[in-house]
Amino acid sequence: MKGNMKRTCKLKKRDPILMHFEQAAKSYSITEFDCHFRKIKRKEHVAQYLEEARLHKWSRAHMDGRRYNVMTTNIAESINSVLRFARTLPVVHLIGEIMNLLVKWFTERRELALKCTTTLCPNFGEKKLRNRLEDAARMNVVKVNNAQFNVLDSHMDGLVDLTNNTCSCRKFQLEQLPCKHVVAVCRFLKVNVYSKASRYYTRKTWMDAYSDSIYPIQPHGMWDIPEDVRS
Repeated sequence: MKGNMKRTCKLKKRDPILMHFEQAAKSYSITEFDCHFRKIKRKEHVAQYLEEARLHKWSRAHMDGRRYNVMTTNIAESINSVLRFARTLPVVHLIGEIMNLLVKWFTERRELALKCTTTLCPNFGEKKLRNRLEDAARMNVVKVNNAQFNVLDSHMDGLVDLTNNTCSCRKFQLEQLPCKHVVAVCRFLKVNVYSKASRYYTRKTWMDAYSDSIYPIQPHGMWDIPEDVRS
């Protein structure tokens, strides 16, 4: 998206508008998005290009559902970049390279998961949550009622609703991982913050994802082909 915008709108490599685009795209709330998009509108043709591309296609604040930060939405391009040399091979050899690559990935990730000692995956869950624990330590929590809590944050306050598992900053519901406001409420209530994280971030789910083995294809002469397939 960013590359297409640069080419179509003829922007220079270090044009400040690109920074505002990244910040707008990564914003969680509509208010934060609007703040950055107002700066983009200084270049009318760029704003028009982005609006015609439809905001929910590239803006986290406008998206439908909870897809970003949970899974990639462009796995085909990710595989293409890894196989950029193998794609020049004949199809049969290309399939072999893909198989070998998957065997390697599954083995490496399975071993990493087995060595993991934290509740959540180290990079995608545990690291983020630990940083938020530090931020939450400096916040004050005001109880609104039995389910809602207002968290006083020097940057942007957050209204947490534990009944609906939401926070006004929207990070909690979009990432499915406790934001700093939810972490502060958990500390206030002496609730285990890990219980608020989605199971997809857990070590167990990580291990389950790579628990199966992928076996290499045997030479053609060793294939056991059923008669109905032969015919």
